[in-house]
Amino acid sequence: MNNSSLYIHFPICKAKCPYCDFNSHVMNFSNISQWQKAYENELKFYANLIGPRKITSIFFGGGTPSLMPIALVESILNNISKYFEVKENIEISLEANPTSSEAQKFKALKEAGINRLSLGIQALNNNDLKFLGREHCKEEAIKAILLAKDNFTNFSFDLIYARPGQTMDAWAKELDFALALSPKHLSLYQLTIEKGTKFYKQHSLGEFTLPAEAEQIKLYDLTEEKCAKYSLKKYEISNYAKDKFESQHNLNYWQYGDYIGIGAGAHSRITIDRIKHSFLTYHQPEKWLKHSLELNNSIQKQTKLSKEAMLEELLIFGLRIKNGINLKLFDDYLGKSFNAIYSDKLNTLCQENLIKITKQKLIATSKGQNLAHNITNFMVKNASL
Repeated sequence: MNNSSLYIHFPICKAKCPYCDFNSHVMNFSNISQWQKAYENELKFYANLIGPRKITSIFFGGGTPSLMPIALVESILNNISKYFEVKENIEISLEANPTSSEAQKFKALKEAGINRLSLGIQALNNNDLKFLGREHCKEEAIKAILLAKDNFTNFSFDLIYARPGQTMDAWAKELDFALALSPKHLSLYQLTIEKGTKFYKQHSLGEFTLPAEAEQIKLYDLTEEKCAKYSLKKYEISNYAKDKFESQHNLNYWQYGDYIGIGAGAHSRITIDRIKHSFLTYHQPEKWLKHSLELNNSIQKQTKLSKEAMLEELLIFGLRIKNGINLKLFDDYLGKSFNAIYSDKLNTLCQENLIKITKQKLIATSKGQNLAHNITNFMVKNASL
């Protein structure tokens, strides 16, 4: 039986953050029974399409899934077990905002079956929280972290750094404060400007600037150094964890495992006859709901990926992680061994200390991870498929 992760997208937010380019919508939530049925229809659709699968991790993302009624969370989890085999002691994660109203639901979420909480803290000072468009303050963030610790053995929180005007000293103090709260996992992202966001427009107009590239590299190096002192090891470009607390769900993405995505705008990657197939649902929640209820699925687009597309995805994901890419995956998906695809074409990348090649793995070095996009382009261009 093949394994898959399962992602549930809940697209509703109270407000749209200025940096966010995810599929999130500020709208009222109503008619829980329709949403329950829509999610169930998608689960049933995939179960019929791909046959028996063991679900090895579950992740509620968004949007803001901590806004979901507890009954909806319970319904989805019950229906997952109805249509799929579920791994014993499975990791079940949910993203949550640290506002006081949502933090009050942490205990109920745990009782519903959630066993890993991921908090969107983003900053631990009020000026930057306001700049980032967050609805919580520093005090609420700290209270939410402490409440998460009380309810979940496995919890994580996110911070965004390389903010406008942020100095090395300021970030060092903020990160020290965060690490002193004893998280088992941290996701630490540099602020990026994405098209279609409020920040993209403001940045284009010169309303703010980001730290220079050299300063961003220093901030990145400082981040890794600080986390290591607290025994949080970097296992992916932006993710740090204590031993055995890595996100199993995200590791499955990066290791090019299959995943099923349900909800508005959700993506899926499913292997059928050694070929990855891409599925995308309708982005607009109303359209997604209508199609799922009336047609029993909300698939907007299905694509059989080419060898070039599979190679590109395999590299984009795998070069991000410390453990690298299992060379067996090249043969599994491309029908040729890694050596047959590249021969000696990667010698320059090895000599420049950008990648390491062992008997079983292709691994990007720390230097190479900073140039992962360039390495991917080079390897796709020079592959003999």
